[in-house]
Amino acid sequence: MKKLLAMLLATLLLGVGALGLAGCGPKTYGTFYTLQEAYDNGYLTREDLMSIAYYQNGSRRYNESIMPEDYAPIPKDPEELSESTSLRIRSTAAADWNAEYPDDDATAEDFWIDYYYGTYGNCVAVMMRDNLSGTTGVVWIGIVADVSFSYNSGKEIRVWRAK
Repeated sequence: MKKLLAMLLATLLLGVGALGLAGCGPKTYGTFYTLQEAYDNGYLTREDLMSIAYYQNGSRRYNESIMPEDYAPIPKDPEELSESTSLRIRSTAAADWNAEYPDDDATAEDFWIDYYYGTYGNCVAVMMRDNLSGTTGVVWIGIVADVSFSYNSGKEIRVWRAK
């Protein structure tokens, strides 16, 4: 009788645990902002924007009037994102996707960081891609605080701010 009771209890606990895990989706570790929003909120300075633009545009191209010929961007520190930071950013992207599209079941593995533009305070500037939406070949210039950003994939730089 004790064995039967123990087996029933174990089965019940496994069932409750499985139900609890089934409701677990990607966790949000921060918030995404556009470059404009991050600048307007004071999370990025104009100098930060100039560095991000330099990395995005591959030089001072499109910003020759505001960047001197010897302009050097703020060095990326860290030079590369750690796997744990990358996972937190991708998990946030998945949680945001699932909040917007509740019928989907996106995970961090559905998102990639294509480009890392640096960490500025507790903000990380990235260009992301996912396997849930498409891209376009639209070429356009975005401008924030008189700093120009050249885009050619339909994706734009996002600023992830840690909680």
